Amino acid sequence: MGRFLKYGKIFLTTLILCSIVLVAINWEKANRLYSVITLFDKEVIVDNFSHMNKAFINKTIRKEGQAYQFAVDKQPLPTSFTYRDKSTAVDEFLERRATTALFVIKDDKISFENYYLGTKPSDQRISWSMAKSFVSVLFGMQVDAGRIDIENNVAFYLPEMKGSGYENVKVKHVLQMSSGVKWNEDYQDFNSDINKMGRVLAIGGSLDEMTTGLAAEKPAGQQFHYVSMDTHVIGMIVRRVSGKSLVALLQEEIWHKIGMESDANWITDSQGVAFALGGLNVTTRDYARFGRLLVNKGRWEEEQLISEHWLNEATTATSDYLKSDEGKLGYGYQIWLPPQAQQGEFFCVGVYGQYIYVNQQENVVIVKNSADKQFQDSLNSKQETMAFFRQIVASLKS
Repeated sequence: MGRFLKYGKIFLTTLILCSIVLVAINWEKANRLYSVITLFDKEVIVDNFSHMNKAFINKTIRKEGQAYQFAVDKQPLPTSFTYRDKSTAVDEFLERRATTALFVIKDDKISFENYYLGTKPSDQRISWSMAKSFVSVLFGMQVDAGRIDIENNVAFYLPEMKGSGYENVKVKHVLQMSSGVKWNEDYQDFNSDINKMGRVLAIGGSLDEMTTGLAAEKPAGQQFHYVSMDTHVIGMIVRRVSGKSLVALLQEEIWHKIGMESDANWITDSQGVAFALGGLNVTTRDYARFGRLLVNKGRWEEEQLISEHWLNEATTATSDYLKSDEGKLGYGYQIWLPPQAQQGEFFCVGVYGQYIYVNQQENVVIVKNSADKQFQDSLNSKQETMAFFRQIVASLKS
């Protein structure tokens, strides 16, 4: 009887401990799922966008060495700008677009820097799709090294894509968001692909596996169709040919070389794979340092980190359906072009109003972070913001 009670207590204790562990694991998943569901709620969206590391699995990108310091030459913002033949007050625009940070540099000098809605310079702000442009740069480094030919099909680098919608798609067309893969990017649709992906991040699963399950809808290389998972495929190719994670590459090839002043973090799935298409969290000032690399055509001080040739290709629309025009944005390789873009004028953009705008001819970089729940309104927030940025550039000429 005593022995029975002894082993019974051990069994009961073990059962309780296992139950506690299971509850803890599921609680963590439930908490992440709740974070996904409530991420954009009005009361918490600003704080959430600066503290994504509390809600999602992530890996840290460590700063190293001396931070690059911009000089300072403060200039006032223009008081207004014209968009759709109407004058818009800058202060009204910044408030309406729920701006959390605005940072302007010209000729390596800070002309404007301010933070809004209670946020701080030290906040690590979610990139959303600006991360795609970081991936484009990492991808270009592999092209420069001779490891990737963008004229090859995806399955040449990723045999696991055989049977998927990506199998016979040229890598170039994936870069250009013209893969022809079926994908629903509607953030308002609970059952959309983009929201299913969010739930994979929350409760566990593999983004790689999700990608191999996507099917073709249209012929590749004929039409621009924004498929965020295209970027994940690009990231998979980078990982395969380099033998390194995106986090390791970003730390080694960018963070440790361009004087970033703060750590960053990259959201991952439960397998530790980076959320390539939108999971970077970076301070505004460090986004500006990345912008400085782009405005200087891939060169940082005396070192050419990424070839000027790749950046030219990545910021050029090579097909008619990708070209910018009056009232129309253009697209390169995971990087956007403003309407009627001039040479060397392009931008990285993420939902809810995240921007890195680059104007090489005027040597200007503008970073804007936001928590703009109305970014999909009828005003077309991307084009309105481009009009605002161009007015800033014009004001700095005088």
